[in-house]
Amino acid sequence: MIDFYDDVLYTKTNEWARKVDDVVRVGIDDYSQASLGDIVHIEVAEVGTRVETGKSFGAIEATKSVTEINAPISGVIARVNDEVLKAPGLINLAPFDEGWIAEITPDNIAELDALMNAEAYKKFIAQ
Repeated sequence: MIDFYDDVLYTKTNEWARKVDDVVRVGIDDYSQASLGDIVHIEVAEVGTRVETGKSFGAIEATKSVTEINAPISGVIARVNDEVLKAPGLINLAPFDEGWIAEITPDNIAELDALMNAEAYKKFIAQ
């Protein structure tokens, strides 16, 4: 069963975004991690790297495939989850919690308005 969290917003490329104080925490959603299978490696741009909405800032390697991680919002990477870099399987276990990937200091927080809430995302992936 796929989990959907109401306190995050979703992209069409299966990332999620959650505002946490002055940053936006980012990860891949439960649907994506389940589709990928066991995640074995992750690469993420370094802290201080500028990212743009919809552009890749990393990659996830799973037993089934490799997929890009796209930024849900433009800004600067403020923090990378070192625990996920050491143990990428955390994404499979808890994609919305311990399995988050990076935190971005947004250029314009209003960009989040373009993302989908849980209900809209459920309809999107059902198509």
